[in-house]
Amino acid sequence: MSEKKIVLGSLQPDIEDILQWNEFSDTDFQKADAAEKEDFIPQRSSISYWADAWRRLRKNTVAMVALGVLVFISLFAFLGPVIVPYGYEEFNRGAENLHPWHTSLADQQKLAEAIEVKSPEEAVAAAQAEAAAQGKTLSSRELAQIRAQARSKTQYKDAEGKVLSGAALEKYLRKELGIKNRAFGYSRAELERKAAGEFVFPHVFGTDKFGRDTMVRVMIGTRVSMIVGVAAALLVLVIGSLYGSISGYFGGKVDVVMQRIVEVIYSVPEVLVILLLSAMLGEAMKAYASSGGFGADLVSKMGANLISMFMAFGMLYWVGMSRIIRGQVLQVKQQEYVTAAKALGASHARIIRRHLLPNCIGQLVVTTCLQIPSAIFLESFLSYLGVGISAPMTSLGSMAAEATQGMYTYPYRLLFPAFVLSIMILSFNLFGDGLRDALDPRLKK
Repeated sequence: MSEKKIVLGSLQPDIEDILQWNEFSDTDFQKADAAEKEDFIPQRSSISYWADAWRRLRKNTVAMVALGVLVFISLFAFLGPVIVPYGYEEFNRGAENLHPWHTSLADQQKLAEAIEVKSPEEAVAAAQAEAAAQGKTLSSRELAQIRAQARSKTQYKDAEGKVLSGAALEKYLRKELGIKNRAFGYSRAELERKAAGEFVFPHVFGTDKFGRDTMVRVMIGTRVSMIVGVAAALLVLVIGSLYGSISGYFGGKVDVVMQRIVEVIYSVPEVLVILLLSAMLGEAMKAYASSGGFGADLVSKMGANLISMFMAFGMLYWVGMSRIIRGQVLQVKQQEYVTAAKALGASHARIIRRHLLPNCIGQLVVTTCLQIPSAIFLESFLSYLGVGISAPMTSLGSMAAEATQGMYTYPYRLLFPAFVLSIMILSFNLFGDGLRDALDPRLKK
């Protein structure tokens, strides 16, 4: 029997060769030897979505540095006030207008002794009172000496022979005594602890005009900004994801109506809404805070402005999130597993909750993370304008507004809150970009 010739270019399969595929010999069932086992390439264990995203995120140096900065800022804001022995609203009398790290008691005493001079008549009256308390009487000669000494102390002159007094005298004495900084000092409680030999925690960032420690106020302001940013982002996440998923899932007329509502909300200025709400709710919030009802202390601390801000987040800021989720749901709902769920009788709520939203988790996480710096900036901006956080609670924006009044004399008061705010917003943005690259399956390497 002649062999069948294979015609080149023919699409007809070789049936005889295919039939021989099922013919096995005993050697095909022998165990593999050591050499064959070494040549065998084992399959790698499967990796989950989150483990793969974390692997890619770790390779992003900028995102990991930003994450480290955020962790440090969080410890600074939430753990720092526990360590520092000052309160954010504590007035340290005698320690006003301190420069960073300068709390020299010796310099303060030296300057006070030099500046604290009396007129001749005041010096005579003080000496007579002290002598009378001791049962003595000063002679006319002793009184004349006291007048001469007091007169000599008050006559400080500059190089041109001009008698100095007041601020000019203080500046001259600082120069002569070698005191370069504008202000030094300890509060009364600090002096008592100093006299007892205890360690006095320095004012690392200095103090303001009321003697309040700047570093503690920056910590509390950072804490307020982070809490506002995270809470607002979670509020936007809940409302935006539900609204966008419903709009994208049902489509048709429902989608058209819901998207027209979104476009109307986009046109509303959020700052104006916050100002109007705070003006409307101001008196009502004050009355409720003083009533002592449920949550009155929280309402008193937050104030009408901050409550209005959260209301604006709930009414306006979720539209961007809803559009992103709507676009993702429009793609995901065409998949076979969604059709299978519908065929099995799953409800609309279950399909959205169990099938659509979990497959949009990457976009949800990234958008939420990028929403935090936006909320922090808005809160700081409104606090800078005076319509944000209410006193005595502090914020980075309100601290910056207070610092602008003396920014040429005390520039560090503006530098510290502005620097922390800038670094925090930049870190959130960089970490959000890194999350977007790590969670996007299309960017796998």
